[in-house]
Amino acid sequence: MLSKANRYTFILLTGIICLANISSSAQKKSKVLIKNSDEVQFVRNSDPVLNKFLGNVFITHGDIKMYCDSAYQFEKQNTLEAFGNVHIINADTVHIYGDYLKYYGNTKFAEMRDNVKLKNKSVTVTTQFLDFDMNESVGYYFNGGKIVDAENTLTSDIGRYYTKQELLFFKDNVKAVTTDYTLYSDTLKYNTVSKIAFILGPTKIVGEKETLYSEDGWYNTESNISQFFKNTTLDSKSYQIKGDSIYLDRNNELARIFKNVELRDTVNNLILKGNYLETFKNTEEALMTDSAVFIQITDSDSLFLHSDTLKIEKDSAKFERIKAFHHVKFYRTDLQGICDSLVYTMQDSTIRLFNDPVLWAQQNQMVADTIGIETQNKAIRYLHFRGSSFLTAKEDTTFFNQIKGRNMLGHIKDNKLYKLDIRGNGETLYYPVDKEVIMGMNIAKSSNISILIEKNKIDRIIFLKKPDGNMYPLFEVEKEMKFLKDFQWLEEYQPKSKEDIFIWKEYTPIRKLNSAVKKPIKKGTL
Repeated sequence: MLSKANRYTFILLTGIICLANISSSAQKKSKVLIKNSDEVQFVRNSDPVLNKFLGNVFITHGDIKMYCDSAYQFEKQNTLEAFGNVHIINADTVHIYGDYLKYYGNTKFAEMRDNVKLKNKSVTVTTQFLDFDMNESVGYYFNGGKIVDAENTLTSDIGRYYTKQELLFFKDNVKAVTTDYTLYSDTLKYNTVSKIAFILGPTKIVGEKETLYSEDGWYNTESNISQFFKNTTLDSKSYQIKGDSIYLDRNNELARIFKNVELRDTVNNLILKGNYLETFKNTEEALMTDSAVFIQITDSDSLFLHSDTLKIEKDSAKFERIKAFHHVKFYRTDLQGICDSLVYTMQDSTIRLFNDPVLWAQQNQMVADTIGIETQNKAIRYLHFRGSSFLTAKEDTTFFNQIKGRNMLGHIKDNKLYKLDIRGNGETLYYPVDKEVIMGMNIAKSSNISILIEKNKIDRIIFLKKPDGNMYPLFEVEKEMKFLKDFQWLEEYQPKSKEDIFIWKEYTPIRKLNSAVKKPIKKGTL
């Protein structure tokens, strides 16, 4: 009678023996079988012992089928070598062709060499060296290969094909060619069902008119929709776009770029920055929002402009223009301004400011209903003021020189205002200075006036029509006499640096407050 301990030992040993028998049985069932050949040669004096099968050889291993011209079977090791017109069929879907095969039956692992081709549904892999794991249904090539499906051709140094998942993995010198572009990559993953390529390393996509670089993202080769996430740039002959994330819809010619966006116009030397950009190639438009900044680069200085929205578009004659909408504020060392909206036209190099614009140049503050800035060779030549024009220059802490009219034209040379023409309802109020002493206050009216300016000071006033005016000594000047109607000093709104363009303070022109008509309150109403 067995003791309790011995009984447990007996049961354990019995279990091990049973498992060994099961394993042995399973091993026998997984033997590689030669089903057919024209001739058989048994070579017993070789080491290891082998059997030669010649002509129309047919081999099976479970559900795996193999065909070849001749084969060497190493029965004890459960391996074989196949030669000539080798063809493997795995699970009735994967077909592998080649000139030479080394097959390991115990692990179901195949090493196919020379003129290798793997076909699975619509995908064909060609290479000189292919290893294939029958258990996992995964193929590997490591010395260069090419994959072709209905839409694409891909090549790489190293490749891995997961046939069950229909997933391809490429490494080193990856190249994909379609009818629309060529892709070059360090690392790429491709799903043959979804037709999506996943970029996993430095990648360049070259199209007819654009080149994209990124280090992370995906591309749907069927829908032509893609998104990229790391170190992404989009280049063409005339511009470059950068951003943390870029979404592209090539069929609809749409691009969306998110966070730290920069669009650089290399033809016009312009830069747009912000956190969101949309571009529409079919309409040749671009829209920038979220901390949008426009930068015009020149050799001597650059202009920095911020607004809620920036838009690049082309007019009917295909000339480019930039529009800025709402809370527009810009800075250049010699020129600053604010307005509600602005248009910059490339054709004639003009900038137009709308809706309560204010302009500062040197010591001069200028307001009007609309203001136009005309440039030549990126240098300002003329300033156009239309409607309710008013120029103010601070003489000292107390006195302000003032010029007012319906319309004004400022002449600029070497970035300095040297002449001002007033046309319609001209008024001047200024303080003549002699040897740094203010001589009095001169006030005059004339429909048309020209003012010559030297060293940012009024040098001479030319009245083109007889003026109506007077000169007052300072002791006779009352406080209310010091200012023309609609005078408003706006220094607190002036940007003093390029960083100030992001600081916005609401302001209402005093001329609008003065012209507002107060309606009487009806009796019995609040």
